[in-house]
Amino acid sequence: MDNLGIHVSWLWLVAGVLLCAAEAVVPGMFLLWIGIAALATGLVLAVFAFSLPWTLVLFGILTIVSLLLGRKFYGSRDVEGDRPFLNRRADALVGRTFILTEAIRQGEGRINVDDSPWRVRGPDMPAGTKIKVTAVEDAMVLLVEQA
Repeated sequence: MDNLGIHVSWLWLVAGVLLCAAEAVVPGMFLLWIGIAALATGLVLAVFAFSLPWTLVLFGILTIVSLLLGRKFYGSRDVEGDRPFLNRRADALVGRTFILTEAIRQGEGRINVDDSPWRVRGPDMPAGTKIKVTAVEDAMVLLVEQA
């Protein structure tokens, strides 16, 4: 009990609920874990009585544990989505076949993919040759071989 006649655990529980509710307004998934730690601190204080310094140490430890568990279970999701190559267009071309629009001379040439020209590297071949993309180099150069 504090001087107002309110058990300290209630203050921690209310603070935890407010922090969890504030997560709806503040983006970042950070207040949620602190709110969960405050709720856990309130539950522990409902059973055991600690002095203020030990309560703050308990809250600190529970915050770290909550953050680590949250990161492990929530942050480890690898969301692929319905467009996995959205920011890696070149990787989506590996394995596909195209027609050379510009002959490969001295190891370099060009193809058209939809409406975009792409640089390609591979063995010398004349324009019009059917090629297959085997890999991506430097994020914008396609490595090719004859299909």
